[in-house]
Amino acid sequence: VEIGKKEFNWQERKISRDFPNGKIRAAGMAVTMQGSGIAGVDTAAASIKLNEVGFFTLNVGATDMGQGSDTVLSQIAAEVLDVPIEKIIIKSADTDLSPYDPGAYASSGTYVTGNAVILACEKMKEEILKEGSYQLKLKEEALQYNKGGVISSCGKTLTLDELSSKSISFERQNQITTTATFGSPTSPPPFIASFAEVEIDKVTGEVKVIDFLSVVDCGTLINPNLAKVQVEGGIAQGIGLALYEEILYQKNGKVINDDFMQYNIPARKDIGTSIKVLFNDSYEKTGPYGAKSVGEVVINTPAPAITDAIDRAIGLRIRELPVRSEEILMYLIKKQQ
Repeated sequence: VEIGKKEFNWQERKISRDFPNGKIRAAGMAVTMQGSGIAGVDTAAASIKLNEVGFFTLNVGATDMGQGSDTVLSQIAAEVLDVPIEKIIIKSADTDLSPYDPGAYASSGTYVTGNAVILACEKMKEEILKEGSYQLKLKEEALQYNKGGVISSCGKTLTLDELSSKSISFERQNQITTTATFGSPTSPPPFIASFAEVEIDKVTGEVKVIDFLSVVDCGTLINPNLAKVQVEGGIAQGIGLALYEEILYQKNGKVINDDFMQYNIPARKDIGTSIKVLFNDSYEKTGPYGAKSVGEVVINTPAPAITDAIDRAIGLRIRELPVRSEEILMYLIKKQQ
């Protein structure tokens, strides 16, 4: 909240200001929180296999719908195994083959499935050390894990390529695969504070969002670029919820606007708003490398921030969405009488 107030120039912009062109502006803000999976309910599993040519296949049930979970989970696996991300081949969301995952809901991807990936990869490191012990004829205590391979105190080494090819050879016949499951008794919440400046046309009642800022605490960022665009996408959806989207019915219950020619979902060009995203980094000790979720919390603040700005601008507290220009116009006319 403090970061956003300073960055948004809150003290000045929250005040209702009239302009000569018949417009009025003010800013509003909202704070919300969400969760990272559902505590005591969400459980996810991950499996990882060492292939014979020096790369890993990561198998998860999490679904990448465009939010980037395949990328983030691959990054987590690569970090644990200390290998380039190119060494991780991810297979996801095949219910006949994938390990269990509750689905892409409850902002559980990075937090729940990410923790399962860490556990599976830690087991893989242990199995690689066992395999290295067999191949080098040394005790495990004399070996250290090294970028997918092993090194020993006496100078003997096995690279990832060497170890993987020998483990599956006719002599050894040991396909290394590990699986782990994670479920958490806690659901650490991400937080978001959003600030919106709106412009209201006193002649038509039309509302436009002029500027929008969100400051997000989602723990330590695994992939800053993906997190940023996910927040921006959620803001766009939230603005659509506040100002654009409404399902209309006929008297007999039939939906009038039942296709996307009539039902308005704003694209980035439609919004035309200056959207800025900042992150307040923190460290969540139960999360994968300190991360919390960022999936759903980002859509929660635009509507209350916009309606708060409208209230500060003209004194009308709107309780139903979407905001209708005719409601604002009738309020302004009545106010002038």
